[in-house]
Amino acid sequence: MVTTTLLSLLQAVALLLTAVQGGKIATPAIQTQAVNMAGNAVQLAAQVADPVGFTVTKNDSIWPNMKDLLNAPYRDANGKWIRLGASVQLIEGDTSFGDLNHDGLDDAAVVVKKQMADGSQNYFLAAMLNQGGILFDIADLPLGPNFEATSHKVASSGDAVLNGRRYELVGDKLQSYN
Repeated sequence: MVTTTLLSLLQAVALLLTAVQGGKIATPAIQTQAVNMAGNAVQLAAQVADPVGFTVTKNDSIWPNMKDLLNAPYRDANGKWIRLGASVQLIEGDTSFGDLNHDGLDDAAVVVKKQMADGSQNYFLAAMLNQGGILFDIADLPLGPNFEATSHKVASSGDAVLNGRRYELVGDKLQSYN
């Protein structure tokens, strides 16, 4: 039932995007809204397609905080859902809250350190979405083995800004640009 509903939602969003792209009537604001809706549909589909296999404590409120990030499910280097621990560590000083996916709720952009399969460690920027009353790791982007943040924020545009570089959440992927 959920899969059928989700597939119908994705099809409707695809039709909306096609109509917006092909039509000359849509204003830039409507085009942006359509793209944001499509991204949110992809994010919901990703959450439904690969559910977290353990109980996650609900956020304290609609505005997430550090406690919610500490309880959130993260992806390890192999893409498996896990809790924070030896294989994924949250770098607490490199955490910012803001609306990454334009749904009106604060999400979080965080830096995590992951234990790789070969035993090495690598830093990642993780986009933590606030959906269904929990934060969850929707997208990771590698930052390298020797990363150090000098600045970190979520801009009013919804972009994560890390050391002056901008990162945009598009569906279930983070893209770097400047």
